[in-house]
Amino acid sequence: MTTPLVRALSELHATYRGFPVRTRAHVLGRFLTCPFLAVAGELPAGVRVLEIGAGHGIFARLAAAGGARHVIAVEPDLRKSLSSFRHPAISFVAGFDDAVAGRFDVVAMIDVLYKVPLHEWDALFARVAERLVPGGMFLLKEIDPERRVKASWNRAQESVASALNLTLGRSFSYESPTLVRRRLERAGFVGLEARQLGRWYPHAHVLYSARRPAP
Repeated sequence: MTTPLVRALSELHATYRGFPVRTRAHVLGRFLTCPFLAVAGELPAGVRVLEIGAGHGIFARLAAAGGARHVIAVEPDLRKSLSSFRHPAISFVAGFDDAVAGRFDVVAMIDVLYKVPLHEWDALFARVAERLVPGGMFLLKEIDPERRVKASWNRAQESVASALNLTLGRSFSYESPTLVRRRLERAGFVGLEARQLGRWYPHAHVLYSARRPAP
């Protein structure tokens, strides 16, 4: 029986095989070092998803393969958003989180928050809450800075990526899971959970899940 990992690799290979070698290498490296499957596994079937900071669309593609009804992938880097793949369940939008109107069942951010200056986090979380339907879910994947060895490796890697102009923004903003949870609570989220996902990875991944209160 084909494992989810093999199926995902097959999906990504079919999606990106026509892209330049550099892009394919970046996509493979990101997939192998980030728990995309664990995050995508949180999505119920048939949901409408807004992904903020979608990059090359790895999570969007896996979400669509997992049964998401529609994914709007917002990415400000025009090198990625304007030259990405085409899929009937995925719409790429060049811009920031306020570039799309409407409400969604799920809002996802994967390794994006650290590029946002700390003083903008509360406003961003408040905007995310407004974009969710009542009872909708916010999935936030970030790095835990309290895991110091892995966090140091992550910072070094991101410094290289910034120097090579692979990502936009120069901010490196991290907070402990305790402080992130407090920010989410201030934004009105409920049912907060934080799962450590970095055991088999070189980075200290942590996945936060929270919901907008139901009526």
